[in-house]
Amino acid sequence: MKKYKLIIAIIALTGIMSSCGDEFLTLYPSGDVVAGAPATLDVIEKNLTGAYQILLFDDYANGQWMPVTGYFDLCSDDVYKGGGDATDQGDDQLVAEYRTDAVRVRTGWWSIFYAGLKRCNGALEAIENAVEQYDKLPQFKAEALTLRAYYVHWLWKAYGNIPYFDKAWTEEPFLAPQHTFAELYPKIIADLDAAINTPEFPMTATTKGRVTKAMAMMTKARVVLYYKDQSKYAEVLANMKTIIDNGAFSLVTTAPANNFTGTGSAPTNNPVEWIFLRDGEFSSESIFEANHYPEAKSWGGAWGGFGNYTPRFTGARALQHSTYVAGWGFCPVVPSAYSIFEIGDYRREASVIEFPKGTTDEAYQHTGLWLKKYIARVGYNVGTRGDRDLNYENNSRIYRIAEAYLNAAELEFYANGQAGAQPYLDKIRDRAFGNDLNRINATLDNIKLERRREFFGEGMRFWDLVRWGSDEKGRPITETLSVNDPNVPISRTWSDNKKFLPIPQSEIDRTKGTEFELQQNLY
Repeated sequence: MKKYKLIIAIIALTGIMSSCGDEFLTLYPSGDVVAGAPATLDVIEKNLTGAYQILLFDDYANGQWMPVTGYFDLCSDDVYKGGGDATDQGDDQLVAEYRTDAVRVRTGWWSIFYAGLKRCNGALEAIENAVEQYDKLPQFKAEALTLRAYYVHWLWKAYGNIPYFDKAWTEEPFLAPQHTFAELYPKIIADLDAAINTPEFPMTATTKGRVTKAMAMMTKARVVLYYKDQSKYAEVLANMKTIIDNGAFSLVTTAPANNFTGTGSAPTNNPVEWIFLRDGEFSSESIFEANHYPEAKSWGGAWGGFGNYTPRFTGARALQHSTYVAGWGFCPVVPSAYSIFEIGDYRREASVIEFPKGTTDEAYQHTGLWLKKYIARVGYNVGTRGDRDLNYENNSRIYRIAEAYLNAAELEFYANGQAGAQPYLDKIRDRAFGNDLNRINATLDNIKLERRREFFGEGMRFWDLVRWGSDEKGRPITETLSVNDPNVPISRTWSDNKKFLPIPQSEIDRTKGTEFELQQNLY
């Protein structure tokens, strides 16, 4: 499938809040905007492109594996940390066991998403200072606002009480006041509402990979549901119905005939598997996905390139296979999590794969079960100019219409009970089995269970458990996420102060004695 290159230029923007250095600042557009200066269309587009570029960085965030589609699954009941041993990516072991501290906490998200915030502010400043009223300015502004909200919402969920700024920075010290979790929520919502209410902001993208009104609506749904803001449930439900009824998106119910042509492919009749293959990129199911292709990402250059690291990171170690490529053994699937799938459910075979005993190395926390949606496949990093491990072309599926259906089911249940939720849950079940013979009652626990099945291995389970406070069996999160199993081995205990990661100590230190001295989260 042809890859669409949205990135038309690399924007160099200095002064991001982390200490990642300036090594990635290599290409400077000739029209680099200065705060307050008039901006041509060329300058505006380059600044906006720089804001988009952050979408390609989370899988290798400032040199660390932290994909939004999987990292916090380490904290869930679906996967273990895995790898060679407990010390292999030992900082991730601490995260998975809720034992991380301010010194060893991963800083990748802090680095890239604050860079994204700054780049969005730069794009918005350029739009405000446009030398002419270009036709595309309202759309560009809506895109920048959506991206800003998207980046900030990850920081907000991960760290809770964080610095925030909404203006372009032009000089040091590049510091900002810390906002509480509650204070930041309306700021994120304000950006999303402004974007959603922009008439010129299209519901669907004319260029694959651009953010849209539908993407803004989906981000708002995640933010509102996570914050449990019941006052906005009706708005979000209306947005979900708008997306579902729009006609541009639909659940993929059958895999196209003669699919999987080429290396690393084999015919399949599994529609869920198909949408996660390169043949299924930008399918009717896709509301938004980050567009990776096998080019230029390197071990020494985390702030450039376009490839995806997750396929290599999560694959089975020492695997010999004609279709799948060996990986490094991280994120082995918890056997009890695999058991949630029913026989005949397309999602079972699309989400998890088991390789026969003896065909892979049995390393740390080995279960024999592996995530499949982003598995490394033969031919998916051919021709890369970078390091092959980092440059798989698997797109990151950020929002699928299945999420809109399950959001609608949950919100309808809150508003109108089982009767209101049933049609939306039925759609998901019918696609999962290819028929209407496996429908279940749309109770809240069944909706929770269906979310777990549908988004298995997509980085959503932990956030759902935190916002619900319980799982699909009614067990409190303190029981669901607390594990002590020397046979795996893993030992962790959940408490409410584990909801947020600690703010990196380097950021605490650099603000000491300033007017914006950061206060550490409890952890």
